[in-house]
Amino acid sequence: MKGLHVMLLLLGMTMFCSNTLVGQTHNEGSTTKGTLDDDIDDGPMIFKFEPDYLLSVEERKLEILHYRAVIDTLAISDRKRRVLLKDLYKNGMSDRLSKALMAETKFEHVD
Repeated sequence: MKGLHVMLLLLGMTMFCSNTLVGQTHNEGSTTKGTLDDDIDDGPMIFKFEPDYLLSVEERKLEILHYRAVIDTLAISDRKRRVLLKDLYKNGMSDRLSKALMAETKFEHVD
């Protein structure tokens, strides 16, 4: 009796696995031409809705690099520098950061 249950279980698992393998085969005539190629050529979906997405990310990185260079030139303690950098990376321009950078807004070249 136990052998019969094991045989039926193995037969059922074999049928189940073979059914899923048949579902994974690819038939050339089943897809229409052009529908998949159009989606691939457009690129990621984010560019359809926000084409300047990468530009804004790059601008944000450049802004962070600029303000980080300014923070590094300030004569402040390491603890305050870490807090300002944390504010910069997390929130962008915060009140604490704007107060610290109030005097240092431009780099001047001395000739």
